Amino acid sequence: MIYDVIFVNSCTLVLYTTFSELLPLLAAGTTPLLKVKSICQAINTSSLTIENSTNLSSPFATFSFGASATFEIRTPTTIQVEFKEGSLQPPAIKSTIDLPKKVDILGQQIDLSPVQQSLNPLQEAVASIARAISGQPPLKIPIPGGREKSWLLITYLDKDFRITRGDGGLFVLAKEGSPLLDQ
Repeated sequence: MIYDVIFVNSCTLVLYTTFSELLPLLAAGTTPLLKVKSICQAINTSSLTIENSTNLSSPFATFSFGASATFEIRTPTTIQVEFKEGSLQPPAIKSTIDLPKKVDILGQQIDLSPVQQSLNPLQEAVASIARAISGQPPLKIPIPGGREKSWLLITYLDKDFRITRGDGGLFVLAKEGSPLLDQ
């Protein structure tokens, strides 16, 4: 069965998507001070669950949010997905503000060294905030009505690569650690 190679309990990273709700996030990740670290999907065929997660990084903190779902196998290549809830992890505030030395904004190189120097006195306050929110539970968010059900058609699948189509668009994913990601 095709599901025997779906990368059980491992993360597959989104390389490309046409899913309209992810496009603004991907666009924001091209800004100088916000980067998309990963958009990941983990499918567990034993428990019939899916965990989608997104990790963002800024000079001040990292942010993680996701959605959990269950699924039902409809055909050898199609699954019915039902999202259960979203979650927003408390931001992981960095103990030091890590600004790049320069950023390119509209073709202009902007030197951030003076900004970094002026932020140095705030380092202890940032570290204090980081200690205060560390270990807090994630915020659980209900999935809006009418958006909790979806389907996925697995168009292509091998040990490192998956192409999936669904009512949300096209998704191209590679298994975390795959040699495909080194290219």
